[in-house]
Amino acid sequence: MNRLLDTVASVSELNLLAQKAMEEHLNSLTKPVGSLGRLEELAIQLTGITGSLQPVVDPAVVIVMAADHGVAEEGVSAFPAEVTRQMVGNFISGGAAINVLARAAEASVQIVDIGVKGELRLPGLISRKIRSGTDNMAHAPAMSRSEAISAIEVGIDIAQDAVQKGAKLLALGEMGIGNTTASSALLAALGQVPVEEVVGLGTGITNFARQHKVDVIRRAIQLNQPNPADPLDVLAKVGGLEIAGLAGVVLGAAALRIPVLVDGFISAVAALVAVRLAPLSVHYLIASHESVEPGHSSVNKLLGLKALVNLNLRLGEGSGAAVALPIVRSAVRIAKEMATFREAGISGSIDGSVQGAVQTTDGSESTSLLSLSSIETRHEFDNAQKMGVYQAIYTRRDIRTFIRHPIEEEKLRRILNAAHHAPSVGFMQPWNFIVVRSEQVKQQLHEIVDREVQIAGQYFEGKRAELYPKLKVQGILDAPVTVCFTCDPTRDGSHVLGRNTIPETDVYSVVCAIENLWLAARAEGLGVGWVSFYKKQDVRRILNIPPHIDPVGLLSIGYTHQFHEQPVLETAGWGRRYELDELIFTDQWGNR
Repeated sequence: MNRLLDTVASVSELNLLAQKAMEEHLNSLTKPVGSLGRLEELAIQLTGITGSLQPVVDPAVVIVMAADHGVAEEGVSAFPAEVTRQMVGNFISGGAAINVLARAAEASVQIVDIGVKGELRLPGLISRKIRSGTDNMAHAPAMSRSEAISAIEVGIDIAQDAVQKGAKLLALGEMGIGNTTASSALLAALGQVPVEEVVGLGTGITNFARQHKVDVIRRAIQLNQPNPADPLDVLAKVGGLEIAGLAGVVLGAAALRIPVLVDGFISAVAALVAVRLAPLSVHYLIASHESVEPGHSSVNKLLGLKALVNLNLRLGEGSGAAVALPIVRSAVRIAKEMATFREAGISGSIDGSVQGAVQTTDGSESTSLLSLSSIETRHEFDNAQKMGVYQAIYTRRDIRTFIRHPIEEEKLRRILNAAHHAPSVGFMQPWNFIVVRSEQVKQQLHEIVDREVQIAGQYFEGKRAELYPKLKVQGILDAPVTVCFTCDPTRDGSHVLGRNTIPETDVYSVVCAIENLWLAARAEGLGVGWVSFYKKQDVRRILNIPPHIDPVGLLSIGYTHQFHEQPVLETAGWGRRYELDELIFTDQWGNR
């Protein structure tokens, strides 16, 4: 249960600043504003999910969850229950529709046995069986609450493992005879929708059999009395193991800011369960298609999703998601590869001119249009690059919680090189970077920091005294790397150009290097936490730093679950960001 709660807590809002930047970029492309419709909406959504102006959706992985349903005993499907097991074998051998469509879409497929009856020993099958099928919901709850939670957590594990192996988009698929019955029951209970409005013909039953299916679902809901305010209760009483697993995939992906391509009716209901558990996860969903199942339209409306296509599909397996995947890729490529008006040299809504004041021959100023073609633009950023710089600035955060995952060596060198390219007075480059990986050294640093944290706490009063214990620094222990930025005042000799009247500019230069690294780390998806509780003599002792060298800053660096929309101290009520106009004076101090 803790795994589920932790994952739900990790699901966060989309990056609104990045979305705005993407919208501006799309509006600068060689087309009328908004003329690519849903493709533009997709590009903006993917940017909000990933936080990148060049979102990536490959590799894409279709995750197919398979399980049996006890309610199949009621004759609600056109096929016998053993077809679930047989189709899993077909998936593994590569002969099913999802295999063909995934190959066409250049996506991989993972098959997960989360509740198929009997033992399955097939090469390539991921076995995470909770139990051999659910109980018959028409006579008893489908499963226990703890089994429902375990199935969701299997989905979380599967999603996070796929992402750890490189997946950038996850698509949902399923197999389970009887699962349209379970999905209809879930939707009717969770959405408070009349049963007859959400029940279709499933895999091909007759109209007479459809009415029987409606009666079975009504009986199951009447018997089990699922609580619509408690999605876990509804899932346990009238749901399915593969549905729970797919809900977990949604949650696991959303917690890691990975988009989820939803397939048909069953996977959409699984997504609804996830959204009822973590409402923000809805932002990570892309509805691939709308099937002929009447409940699919209802669940998409509840989720507020617009399907990309309508091809009258009713197969499941992830088939619709695989068909829609190239559309998602097209949105990404439009954003990345299409030329702007300026790049193409085309006059349009962005006409390559700026308004400015021009000095006339008599010394007066005249407002006119200055052509950008008359200005040197060799080093000018395009709109996406420009927005990327601002995005790194505005979304940079002081991170306190890190994932214990190593940083790739090339990535670490890139951000250190960014620090090394900071401005410095007289080009003296007074910095050195001590990269600390040793657990023993990190423990020593943590001890001196923790001591100073305790001492500092006694100086705060009121609300800050209450908040302070919650703001403890753990990054040194959890982050894979801590970097000590030092300043050597003797670098480049005793006299440095530009430092004769302001000797502390050497320290200012090191601070510029810190900021460079911080912004580069944010662009690389790395969190940085500035450790400010220590005595310099302690750091000198632990890191063997000479007496004349100043340890300017300790920064913990690593991957993190979340970059908050606002600084943590601001959200906690510690302080507020001042309005810009409060800080700007004109010509002299105090003049506004």
